[in-house]
Amino acid sequence: MYGSRARSAVERQEFTAAAPDPQLKDNPQVGAAAFKLSKQEPNSDPVQVADGFYILHLAGVTEPRPLTLEEAKPKIVDSVKKSRTRELISTKVSEMAQQLRETAKSGQPLEATIQKAGLKPETLPPFSLIDEEAKKTEDKEPKKDEAPDLPAIKDAVAFLNPGEVSDFVASGNEGFIAVLEKREPLAGGPATEKMAAFKKRILDNKERIVFYEWLRDRQQAAGLEFRKG
Repeated sequence: MYGSRARSAVERQEFTAAAPDPQLKDNPQVGAAAFKLSKQEPNSDPVQVADGFYILHLAGVTEPRPLTLEEAKPKIVDSVKKSRTRELISTKVSEMAQQLRETAKSGQPLEATIQKAGLKPETLPPFSLIDEEAKKTEDKEPKKDEAPDLPAIKDAVAFLNPGEVSDFVASGNEGFIAVLEKREPLAGGPATEKMAAFKKRILDNKERIVFYEWLRDRQQAAGLEFRKG
């Protein structure tokens, strides 16, 4: 691959979409233009960047091939490490959730168990599992006093009874274990129908999550890596 910038021509080393040329990282449009070239059309139109233009010429294409065991080894090791880390974290937080359940069943306050486990307690203001459609369209952004992961919290407590403890739920780089303090009864009629629809949606979401987790584990076990795009 050759890149002509201003009046100088520079030959680039081989690079891929997954591992772009480091010298082009500040100008992703140049890399994108490079992958539009072909043997039939090896020259690009001028690509403007902050301090000039690039005109690209395709010098050659290396056809994809399966990785050798030695080439794949770092990815395999990294995948195994990540998998083991997830397993350790999952085991640890499951133990914490079980400790909270046992404390709740004994009728003892949860504060001591929460502190012993090193968890950060947070009490949320009352909320409704089923919001009115008008509110959904008007309030697209979370309110200032509203937890950013409130939708996930709603999903976690949807099937809990007062005093029960949820499983650990990953949320971003962290996660939470929810304890349902109390639940107000529904007024009936439309509210009951909305709750039934809400619970069905939660079950459908959980089925999809289980499937995607299973698929991810199978991909990692096979040494495959899929990227969006």
